[in-house]
Amino acid sequence: MASSNTSPTSFETQVAEFIRARGGNASETNYQYPYPSHVNAASFVSIKLLSKTNYSLWQEQMMCLVESHDMLSFINGTLKNPKEHATSNKQCDNTMEAKCREWKRSDTLVKGWIFGSLSENVMHTVVGLYTANDVWEKLKTTYSTPPAPTTTTASCSNTIKKDEAEYLPLYRAITRNDWEKAHEIFNQDKDALTAKLDNLGSRALHIAIEKAESMQFLENLLKEINPESLPTLVTIYSGNPLHHAAAIDNTMAAKMLVKKNPYLLFSLDGNSSLPIHTASLNSHRRTFLYLLDACKNHIRLSQQDGYHSPFEGINGARLLSTAIESGFLEASNELIKDYPDMARSKCIKDNAHWVPLWSISSMWDLYHNVPIEKNLMHDTNKIQDVENQETYKAKFLSKSMETCFYVIERIYVKIWKAALLKVPHIKHLQEEKVKHQEALLVLKSICKEVAKIDTLSDICEHYQDSLSIAAHNDTPEVIEQIIQYFPGSTLVIINGCTLFQVAIKERCEKLYNFLLCHMSYDQYRYQQGCDKVKNSTLHLAGQLAPTHKLNRVSGAALQMQRELQWFEEVGNFVKPKYKYQKNISQETPIMVFRREHKQLRNEGEEWMKKTADSYTIVAALIITIVFAAAITVPGGNDDVTGKAIYETKPSFIVFAISDAISLFSSTTSLLLFLSILTTRYREEDFLYRLPKRLILGLTMLFLSVTSMMVAFSATLYLMFGQEKAWIMIPIATLTCLPIASFVTLQLPLLVDLISSTYGYGIFVKQSDCKMKQS
Repeated sequence: MASSNTSPTSFETQVAEFIRARGGNASETNYQYPYPSHVNAASFVSIKLLSKTNYSLWQEQMMCLVESHDMLSFINGTLKNPKEHATSNKQCDNTMEAKCREWKRSDTLVKGWIFGSLSENVMHTVVGLYTANDVWEKLKTTYSTPPAPTTTTASCSNTIKKDEAEYLPLYRAITRNDWEKAHEIFNQDKDALTAKLDNLGSRALHIAIEKAESMQFLENLLKEINPESLPTLVTIYSGNPLHHAAAIDNTMAAKMLVKKNPYLLFSLDGNSSLPIHTASLNSHRRTFLYLLDACKNHIRLSQQDGYHSPFEGINGARLLSTAIESGFLEASNELIKDYPDMARSKCIKDNAHWVPLWSISSMWDLYHNVPIEKNLMHDTNKIQDVENQETYKAKFLSKSMETCFYVIERIYVKIWKAALLKVPHIKHLQEEKVKHQEALLVLKSICKEVAKIDTLSDICEHYQDSLSIAAHNDTPEVIEQIIQYFPGSTLVIINGCTLFQVAIKERCEKLYNFLLCHMSYDQYRYQQGCDKVKNSTLHLAGQLAPTHKLNRVSGAALQMQRELQWFEEVGNFVKPKYKYQKNISQETPIMVFRREHKQLRNEGEEWMKKTADSYTIVAALIITIVFAAAITVPGGNDDVTGKAIYETKPSFIVFAISDAISLFSSTTSLLLFLSILTTRYREEDFLYRLPKRLILGLTMLFLSVTSMMVAFSATLYLMFGQEKAWIMIPIATLTCLPIASFVTLQLPLLVDLISSTYGYGIFVKQSDCKMKQS
């Protein structure tokens, strides 16, 4: 019984001493244990524990925090849970339970301080531990740096203090690939193997990986270094030699390092990156693929304390995301097949969640830049499938016809296969098509895995930002896959707007067409709602398009035309009452359009006037030339009859017809350009009237220039080329020069005008819209 009475007394004395140290006593405070909950731990601990490389720095800051608030006993284990001091059941009464709760509260506070200063990778190693002392000891065991081997790193602390200039000869020997000189220095000074040779903390091994011209030098250097010390040879960025090899795409060096010490594969640097992350972030395909195979082969080593698997948790999410963004799509698809959890993982980037689905959704160049020629490539692929399938055979053909068809088919395939190997443009198209298909495959695989998540909120975290970036990038293929796997994503609000409103506001015509073709009437009604300032979809169409979307169209006038096309298109789908509905600023859609596009209208007017003015001068000059040529005909007139001397010559007839065409077409062109200069320039004029006049004016001007050159060529031949057929060659060649110059310089503008005004357009036909059909 004596022992049972003594223990609680000594324990109470221990608690009282703790309280006295804080400047009070047990009777004057509400807490029997210190509880400085008001403390901002971030003011004391500015360093997050990442790996072994910064454990000592983190430990120093954490010790300052706990010691300054008398909480040291909670991490060193001297102040334990009161229940451990109880020796009889009688002591576990209400008082003891209260003491236990207060102790637990203070201990949890210290544990929270520690957790708040850990990186996510480190946090995984201590999750589930009960007390602050357990967490502290686990971190100490896992991340405290062991004593360095005496053979290479025993005097590392002394070498840091040495002047870097002392090792300048060694630096030069490495860069010159002079192993004999370097080996001589190593024999004289063993510290040189691990010394820092520059202000970035690079060791001899780092310099050799980057500068050495021969891998033999690196191989000799690795023989001198203890393999166990390789993880400790880090730069100021905490990157080990394998990080350095991955950063500069030195695959041979990476192979040597992994062979020497495979634990390097699973060590983090100062950015919480593994070597394979470094290779992926820098888009080094060869090194990435090698490190990927090496990680798979040595994955069991990552299970040991202080090392991290690249395929699990945030490391897995980061690896898959960086691989996708670097264009390693085939490897990404293999990763998803082998490690499906990677597709469902997430990490932090720029204080936001970073998920693989976002990465594949943001790769807009994989879904855009699909030229018309790719349809031809697609057809070619279908023909290639015929070699192994019977589906394309025409069964109604006779045997001989079928054989003929098969032979032609094989020849066609062979030609395209040869073209894929020899013609760079066609080969590039094939590569782009392969990337496009691989991207869609990765997208589908990720969506399939994310759909397996049980919690709806977690699923939303994956697809919400992905849907947003896909909408802004105008990639309906991504939208289609996300909606297919997550039907509720159609209700997502992006910056206060629905998907349909984003498509209109951001001028995403592909997304707009996709939604019109796939939305039901009820979905359309939801998507068509007003935003927080009561702007309808027609109000949004009246707003000025983003600058980067406007710049896709050349010329302010064509930009104004494109904006009018959007406003007219959206107006065709809204109810009549919405055309006059006012927003919170009491503006109708047309009022918004005129206000937002006032500057663009002025710029379009200026562009039209300058263009028409320039062409007017050209047309007037041509009229003057061809009219003078018609009066003074080549060869002159007969003095008796007044008729042209060469009127019966074919070349004279060509001259007369060409000159007349040139005169009439240039006059018509001049009148059209004058009508452009004198128009009123209303907003609606930019839709059809002004572009139509400019198209006709340019066409007539082109015709007049061409016919004028033909007339001049006919005159030359008439005067100097009789009986000399060879003179036709230089005349025709010289005639083509101005015509070709005019076509090269002015035809693109004419094509853009015709395409924008009379072309198929950027919108689908209303008959193709599911919403209209319902």
